[in-house]
This record gives sequence, C-alpha cells and structure tokens, in this order.
Amino acid sequence: MIFSIESSSSNLSFALYTNERLINKLFVPINNELSEIIIPTIKNFLINNSITFKNISTITIGCGPGSFTGIRVVIAATKGIKTSNINMKSIGINSLAGLAMSALEEAKGKNCKYIIASIDTKRDDMFVQLFKINHLDKSKIPFSVMNEIRAIEIKDLDDYLLIHQLVAKDILFIGHKSELLKNKINNLKVSDQSEQTPNALWLGMLTSYIINKNIDVTDTRIAFNHLKPIYVRPPEIN
Repeated sequence: MIFSIESSSSNLSFALYTNERLINKLFVPINNELSEIIIPTIKNFLINNSITFKNISTITIGCGPGSFTGIRVVIAATKGIKTSNINMKSIGINSLAGLAMSALEEAKGKNCKYIIASIDTKRDDMFVQLFKINHLDKSKIPFSVMNEIRAIEIKDLDDYLLIHQLVAKDILFIGHKSELLKNKINNLKVSDQSEQTPNALWLGMLTSYIINKNIDVTDTRIAFNHLKPIYVRPPEIN
C-alpha cells in the first residue's frame, strides 16, 4: 500500500493507493499550525481507513518546490515515521512532476507533446518546469524532465517558450496563474481542471506507476530515493 503526502502549496493532502487503485484521500487547508497537526492528522486518516503504518509499504511525499515550511515539516514527520517502521520504503517526488501527472491524460487528449507545470512561489512569480510526454513506451516513466526548475514572472512565459524552442500549440500549461494565460499566448493550451495545485492524489498515482512498472528513478529528476527539499532559491519561511 502507498501513502502519499503533499504540502507544497497552502494545503495538506493525503492519498492511499493499492495496485494503482485509490482507496481514499484527504484535503486540509494549512493555517500555520502544520507542525502541530501533521502527526495527529495522519494517524486519524489511517484510523478512519482501518489502516496502520504496518500496512503501508511505501510512503511518498512532495519535495517541492513550494512552501518551505510545509515541505520541511512533512519531510521531518516522514523520517520520524520511517524510524519506527524500518521496513517502510520512502520516495520523494518533484511536486511539479506530480502536478504534470494530474494533467497527463488531458494533455494526451489535446494532442500535446509537452506539459508546463507551475507552482506559486508566494512572491510575484511562479516555479515552472517543462516535461515531455512519453507517448510510446508504457514501460517507462510517463514523461521526462526537459529543463531545470525556474522562477519566472508570467509576463516572461513567451520568452521561456522561445528559449526552449517550443511551439505553443504543442504545450498544455497547468498550475499557478493558468487562468491569466487563457487567450494571452496564441495557441497555448491551458488546463481545464478546476484544481491546479500540488495534490497527494497525483503523487500516489505517479508512485504507483513507478513501482508497478519497476522503473529506475535514478537521474529522472522526477522521483528520488531520498527525502530532501527541492530549493530553487534560498528558502523563506511561509
């Protein structure tokens, strides 16, 4: 069983998966008290689903980028859980990759070659990363990372496309400020999803795919065999 946790945005989310099937999920707004509520909230979620830590084979978390405090608290909590459950495996996931996973089928349906995922930086810009969709080999990870994570302002997205030699019609954009991009860049496709923030639901789905296909995540920049925050620039407490 896979237990996924995401806290890179202003919300905390959990999801439980077994054999790529969702068992249950939870979405909780964060109000600066995450360090106090994280362990009790996890325990209550598992109890409500008649599950203990011994039933969990893998715990996977969003490692950012995003909320420094949220990511740090969840990593600390997860390491504590693993210390008491030595047979439990852990996987860290690039939160932008989790967000891209949420848009994968939509992007395929719109005949896109790429997904650009974005997360709020809590400043005046956004963290973005480009992913190329794997349309052919189902034995491999669903998409690959095409560049490093960058923090850019929305007005600079046109330049971002030019730098990476991208054609707007080949791209699906999902995430922070997506609504502002509609009709702003010719032929750019913007996700229709109502929820476009990092969510444990998609971390769990991506982790299930990786485990069931026995994919080596080394050097993918999507998933990691260690739990470490992804920082794009010096962190701020938020």
